[in-house]
Amino acid sequence: MDIQNIHGHTEDDHDDYNDDDKQEDLKKEIRRITKERNGTGTYNYSDGSIYTGGWINDKRSGLGVLTSFDGETYSGNWADDKRNGSGTLQYADGRTYTGGWMNERKNGRGIMIWPNRDIYDGDWFDSKMHGLGTMRYADRRVYTGGWLNGRKSGPGIMSWPKGEKCDADWIDDKAVCDAICFPQCSNGGKCTGPNSCTCTSLWTGPRCETQLKFNKWKQNAIIVAGGNRKGQNLNQLDHPDGIFIDKNKTIFIADLRNHRIVEWKYNAKQGEIIAGGNGQGNRTDQLDQPTDVIVDQQNHSIIIADWGNRRVIQWMNQNQQILIENIYCMGLAMDKYGFLYVSDLWKNEVRQWKMGEYNNRGIIVAGGNERGDKLNQLSRPGFIFVDEDQSVYVSDQRNHRVMKWRKDAKEGTVVAGGNGFGGNLNQLSYPEGVVVDDLGQIYVADFGNHRIMRWCEGKEEGEIVVGGSREGSQTNQFNGPRDLSFDDEGNLYVADYYNHRIEKFEIIL
Repeated sequence: MDIQNIHGHTEDDHDDYNDDDKQEDLKKEIRRITKERNGTGTYNYSDGSIYTGGWINDKRSGLGVLTSFDGETYSGNWADDKRNGSGTLQYADGRTYTGGWMNERKNGRGIMIWPNRDIYDGDWFDSKMHGLGTMRYADRRVYTGGWLNGRKSGPGIMSWPKGEKCDADWIDDKAVCDAICFPQCSNGGKCTGPNSCTCTSLWTGPRCETQLKFNKWKQNAIIVAGGNRKGQNLNQLDHPDGIFIDKNKTIFIADLRNHRIVEWKYNAKQGEIIAGGNGQGNRTDQLDQPTDVIVDQQNHSIIIADWGNRRVIQWMNQNQQILIENIYCMGLAMDKYGFLYVSDLWKNEVRQWKMGEYNNRGIIVAGGNERGDKLNQLSRPGFIFVDEDQSVYVSDQRNHRVMKWRKDAKEGTVVAGGNGFGGNLNQLSYPEGVVVDDLGQIYVADFGNHRIMRWCEGKEEGEIVVGGSREGSQTNQFNGPRDLSFDDEGNLYVADYYNHRIEKFEIIL
């Protein structure tokens, strides 16, 4: 069972429609009118915005509707030419806020609905979640408690669909214990640290303990794709690299040396070529050593890191479009807002692009300070993962570590490895695939050590999940695990690079 440690939404990520400059521009437009407006009326602004509603002494007052040039619409109360009182703002990106306003800022009680169906109902101050409120996540998790500047803070309870709860104090969007209290602390205790509870003052019995629920997997895998030696037949793979698992347990495989993307349906005996497969080359219907693939769930297209051609290319219904050129792309990721992230092996950086807007250089979100081992540097970044609050996890291959770069950070944090090349539990050897589960636990394909590691952020060493004995071709062994992924049931999939196969490790319930 996956249980998420989710960071909340913050209004810092999205500016309100009317910032001070826009407001000043609108006021200038009003001053151009020689006659004061009173009563009700419609005004068309030079930027294409339209206001219809009440006026007092040439200022918007009472009820009114403002439709901006970029498609955002506010309907509600106005006073002194500003949003004041109650009203609804429909954002261009699909968010909707209904609630209180004070001088253009969200204040008081209000409800925000995000496009992915996350819903916050609670207190606001200065356009941020602040006070008491409830966040209902699309995956049915619910947090009720305190908020400070858009983040969970103070006493609060996070609950999961199957009944698990964490009653804890929260700081900066994280429980102080940073753990799931499972089961809840007995005798009215509170979760105050990893695996621990503080008992009530009246309790005289043994110290109450709470245990983290760590998932475990069967140690012998099922081969679900390939495994018939390397080759180019439909039941074969040749150095499988990045993988993607969809909700139907279909596996999308970057079949590196076959220069193709293969779709392998659940329980199928062979795959289907859905991109490339026309020989190694640089035509738009060809690929050259693709390293990663993701599926855009919005339009059902696939996006490919076409490493040998130094490009990111999109395939949709056998039609191709080059999205980004001149990039030594290695890993791909997409966040819940539709932003695309690409690691550049040569420039030692990760960049972010807004979906559909690729005629620019993107934004650096990790690295970009030349090759090195400092906290603001990377050395041959490989696979990447982006979590719910847009933190970027990077497999920093040549530094033998995994780095976490929070949104807008100037440097990263070492969350796995970072103690040099080696096979000890506090070390990694050329880490590749990285996935962060809903508890915030980091899973790493430890390529050189032929094992999958699990690392809890802040811990000095990790633990072996599967593999780790030695390289080999048995179902409990790897020969260069390249990438990993989970399906919705929590089963673990691994691209076994030199064994030319995809293995599935079933979760132990």
